[in-house]
Amino acid sequence: MVQGQARPDYAEQVALSVLRHDAERGIIVSSRGVGASVAANRVPGVRAALCHDAYSAHVGAKTEGMNVLVLALHALQDHAADEVVDAYLEAVLAPIEVVGGLPPRRLQRVFSHIRENIARDLSVSELAQTVGMSQYYFSKLFKMSTGTTPHQYVMRQRVERAQEHLRGSRTALAEIATLVGFETQSHFTSVFRRLVGATPKHYREMHQNGPQTNAEMQHGDIEQKSATAA
Repeated sequence: MVQGQARPDYAEQVALSVLRHDAERGIIVSSRGVGASVAANRVPGVRAALCHDAYSAHVGAKTEGMNVLVLALHALQDHAADEVVDAYLEAVLAPIEVVGGLPPRRLQRVFSHIRENIARDLSVSELAQTVGMSQYYFSKLFKMSTGTTPHQYVMRQRVERAQEHLRGSRTALAEIATLVGFETQSHFTSVFRRLVGATPKHYREMHQNGPQTNAEMQHGDIEQKSATAA
């Protein structure tokens, strides 16, 4: 199960995690429940719904294959939220028939290839070759399957991998940029800020405590300058 809240694009991230089979189902807690539900439902193969009671959550999963549950932060008390979540998780998910797009096995093959090669350049042509398709046809079917283009998906995966490094290590920002496939730190900072809403340096500060090393302080200064120039 994957859970998310707070970030503007987190609904889409949770939906993509379910699509990738990182988790069987997802739960989103948001102050904008309707918007989160709409965003998650843009991803083909995902059925998201805003539920306020245990019965709706259980039936939605069992009969409609609702694989992403959305909870409105302002509409639920803690004990009521627990009841809704428990009812949702106890239900056996009904299968979802996905029409159009890449066949599931080919889609998972592409996801695996991206995940295993995230540190280097990944062209759309290369991704198409992993499933034996033309670039044009692959791009069309990939967007039908995920709701996003191959390039956009790769950029998002680079940023997600960077977030893991930023939360769990003190690796210098320039090195993280290289580890997740960006040629320059300035490009890394620009893409990260656009998708996350904060620079890598500020994201790390929000998720880690403790003093920075001299190297990190220097890279932070570089990031601040590149972010200003971007």
